Amino acid sequence: MPKRRALLVGIDVYPDPRNNLNSCVADTQRMQGLLQTQYGFDPGSITLLHNSAATLDAVRTQLAILFDGVGPGDQVVYFESSHGYRYVKGSVYTEVLCLYDAFLEDTELVALSQKVPAGTLTCIIDACHSGGLDKLFFAPGGLQAARAKVWQPPPEQAAADLAMLAQATSFKSFGRAASSDTGAVAKQFSAAAFGNNTAPPAKGGEGDPELNGVLFAACLADQTAAAGSPPTDGLSAFTWALGRELDAGGGALAAGALSDRVDQRLQGVNMRQTPIIEAPMAHGGWLTQTLIGFGGAASGGASSPVPAITPIVPDPTDSSSDDSLDSFLRSLGVNA
Repeated sequence: MPKRRALLVGIDVYPDPRNNLNSCVADTQRMQGLLQTQYGFDPGSITLLHNSAATLDAVRTQLAILFDGVGPGDQVVYFESSHGYRYVKGSVYTEVLCLYDAFLEDTELVALSQKVPAGTLTCIIDACHSGGLDKLFFAPGGLQAARAKVWQPPPEQAAADLAMLAQATSFKSFGRAASSDTGAVAKQFSAAAFGNNTAPPAKGGEGDPELNGVLFAACLADQTAAAGSPPTDGLSAFTWALGRELDAGGGALAAGALSDRVDQRLQGVNMRQTPIIEAPMAHGGWLTQTLIGFGGAASGGASSPVPAITPIVPDPTDSSSDDSLDSFLRSLGVNA
């Protein structure tokens, strides 16, 4: 029997209350249930770290346990729901995850992942790295607001990080190799980031180590990931959508197809965030297999197709809609 292990990290409470969230602990509990019901994980094989227990030292300790003795055919999952952040380190614009007391740099996770057999690790990250505090969206029930899951540094650190941008010559998305190839970097961004320009083509990898596993993340590099709100049952939007699709049989789909289904689920509530799923360049075929347990053959789309989704768009000629929006923005302290 293959070993199945998971480490689930969720942080709602940070030392600086400005960074507090409302859905990350619930996300880990939702993921715990999904791993048990959809993938056959034993409850005793799933470790949860919440809030002040999710320190860098604690996560390092549990990651070492997670990766210890992993063999071919085993299934290992790392899930984190928290803030993300981005800053310049040396000449590289680097993405990190925000634990309770420090940043988790992906270089640690990447290095550990090299020790496990190929095809055993799945990382699911519900965080974002681009700026913004509140995410407004028109769900079927009306205008909603959710907190964006990007860490807010102290003002002096924000100023210092901004000043460092000029020396960045490459970009490193979480779990992937740093690249100065603008085409490769462009794949991490939405089309809106380029305005009227066309994103340049990628030239290929530059040789740095990549995460030895599949990485499923909440949004593109220029987007924000939403924390909990009523339309997403109080869960972070990405975790909510992923859970809904897994409950509907999406665990049997190829990982790439599952990502498309999650994207459509988010579009159904007009949530402007596009999930991204990646595998190392040498193992692109992993995305044609299931998200967890790459050794099993994917169904290739046995589940019923997702129906077409009509976005909820306010009528621009409806002044009551404008009044409602203005009132809602004022309630958030935004000058409409």
